[in-house]
Amino acid sequence: MLMEIREKLDAIGISSEQVDKNQVVVKHVKIDGKHCRCMTRRDDSYIVAVTVEDSVYLHGTLLAILIVGAYLVLATCWMMYMFSKVIKERVEKEKLIYTSNTDELTKCFNRHAYETDINALELNVEWIYISMDLNGLKKVNDSYGHAAGDELICAAADCMKNSFSEYGKVYRIGGDEFVVVITKNIGQFEEALWLFKHRIEEWHGKFVDSMTISYGYVFSSEEKWNSVYDIAKAADKRMYESKAQFYRERDNWQSY
Repeated sequence: MLMEIREKLDAIGISSEQVDKNQVVVKHVKIDGKHCRCMTRRDDSYIVAVTVEDSVYLHGTLLAILIVGAYLVLATCWMMYMFSKVIKERVEKEKLIYTSNTDELTKCFNRHAYETDINALELNVEWIYISMDLNGLKKVNDSYGHAAGDELICAAADCMKNSFSEYGKVYRIGGDEFVVVITKNIGQFEEALWLFKHRIEEWHGKFVDSMTISYGYVFSSEEKWNSVYDIAKAADKRMYESKAQFYRERDNWQSY
């Protein structure tokens, strides 16, 4: 639309670069043999142009100016309305995308985002899949209530995000199930994992004094995999082995 207006202005001898922003510019032009006055105004990325025959000015200059001025004001208001509408629609779309991909409780990525992202991973590129599971969440819910359980879930999510978000994404795919996919700075993984374990050990909550998390991780480069889901299964297996070891060492906790 802007290009079309510029072409029309150029056709009657007015360069679009001559149109001042937020100011009405009047030029004398000749269209179809008639002497006219062309009033133009630029507003951000829009140009409003109105042509009026000189005879209109001769017979009612003041009225013509008022009409043209009113038209320019209305046209500017309409363009501002359309611009704000476009911005609002864009914000609403981004909000919808965020909501559809975000876990409401933890603000991690949700299972929908997980399924979308994991299917986009390539097996010939190195990345790390970490399967994580909170230990003893059911016991905490039964003993202290769901507020305590939510506190534990959110704390675990915060420890994961603070430790791994710089290197990849954190997903909550179930009640106490999380997945972390590391795709950047693979060489710093051991350091990030150490910080994660340190944060878990140092955490103390309002309802629960401490928490533990079992995890298992797999490098995509460990072997030749048939699919990303084979990597996920291998990480889950290692996580459950870690969980079994934890409960063997903590015999005062019941088996999951």
